[in-house]
Amino acid sequence: MRWLLPLAAATAALLAVPATGANLPRKAALAVRLGPAPQGTSGALAVEVFPGGTASAIGLRNGDLVVSAGGRPVTRSADLVAYASSLHAGEKVEITVRRDGRDVRLGGKAKPRPLEAYADATVDYGAVPFRGGLIRDILVSPKAVANPPVLFLLQGFSCASIDSGPPEDSYRRLGEELLKRGVAYYRVEKPGLGDSSGTPACADIDFTAELEAFRAAYKHLIEDRHVDPDRIFMFGHSLGGLEAPLLAAETPPRGVAAYGTVLRNWADYHLDIDRYQTFLANGTDPGEAAAATERDRELFRRFYFGKEAPAQLAAGNPAYGAAMREVMGWDGTDRLFGRNYRFMQELAGLPLASAWRRAKTNVLALYGESDIVAIDDRDHKMIADIADFYRPGSGRFVEVAKTGHGMTLVGNRHEYREKAMAAEGAPPDGPFNPQVAEILAGWIKDSMERPPVRLQAERQVPAPQS
Repeated sequence: MRWLLPLAAATAALLAVPATGANLPRKAALAVRLGPAPQGTSGALAVEVFPGGTASAIGLRNGDLVVSAGGRPVTRSADLVAYASSLHAGEKVEITVRRDGRDVRLGGKAKPRPLEAYADATVDYGAVPFRGGLIRDILVSPKAVANPPVLFLLQGFSCASIDSGPPEDSYRRLGEELLKRGVAYYRVEKPGLGDSSGTPACADIDFTAELEAFRAAYKHLIEDRHVDPDRIFMFGHSLGGLEAPLLAAETPPRGVAAYGTVLRNWADYHLDIDRYQTFLANGTDPGEAAAATERDRELFRRFYFGKEAPAQLAAGNPAYGAAMREVMGWDGTDRLFGRNYRFMQELAGLPLASAWRRAKTNVLALYGESDIVAIDDRDHKMIADIADFYRPGSGRFVEVAKTGHGMTLVGNRHEYREKAMAAEGAPPDGPFNPQVAEILAGWIKDSMERPPVRLQAERQVPAPQS
């Protein structure tokens, strides 16, 4: 949690804007990697300006500190990301930077975000109706395969666009590797992201709304893009692994895969993150972390199960306010780790074990050996076990060696920790591990060669006695 959510937000700042379709004008691409302002200052630091984007076109340079955008102060990277996310191609851009001790005004026309392109594949940008607006969706299909199986990605926690990521982005690399293996690739933005228009902002919605958006996309994929559910495979990455079984329990696809996800109650998982993650990452004293976590248990109970608002908790106990900033990423308003606090509270009430039981489909639970965000493999093994118990032969667990939460090669746990400690706590990263796509494609092929699991009789077990 301490790494997963802030890191995801930092990734969103890399290109900072998104996508097309007949009814959705293309958003602009700022195309700059951002970092925090130097100590004692405020603003957004331009760490790397990429060629071809808006930032490069208006003269932004590496090392510039952005202090205002669109006439409004920029105190942190999120302010610049929000400004960039509002821009469409061709609109006027105004940014002020601090360079060599003086303020410099930069301006020009916003450049469109590039459209995705893949070798030997067709890319179809579309739109999903949602709450009076439209959400961008993208279907990429291999040219040489008629009616291929389709992998539907349900992405992770953060409010980050899934469109036109940098070449090394794991979601993009996953698509490239799947296409090589004859599998089509489907994605949809979360509300308010990318080219999406007329929908609530991702950072303001609750979990129910996010799930509703994925449900609308699933329906759109079946009814409007004419993909039979028996050719659809959901892939829930991280938080998406909570959403996929809930949708599959309603309308079974041919299979559901999950990577780096959670089965236990979210409140328990959050406590485990605070208890173990710094030890797993940096070798800090696990005893001290466990003691600190126990001190937060009552706060977690009141927040997750008592449904008390952060401001209410902080007003009643200032220590709670400090703890929420430390372990919940509270920004002092309604947001925790960049999401509405109600979104977080709903996570603790999801019937996940029941959903995995009711998802009458093939199940693949993938765990990266060095995924310290998911912490360990126990939830993934249990997910596969639940599926296999009720529908024998349908559940499979696979550990992916030397792979972290982002599906990248980071070494084994010992190597991961040594790298993190050498970098003074910065999480190590590496290239996308193509083995993830290889395992997924193999499982999809196996699943397509067998009758759909929904046709299989479920094991009957006696109801528990009261």
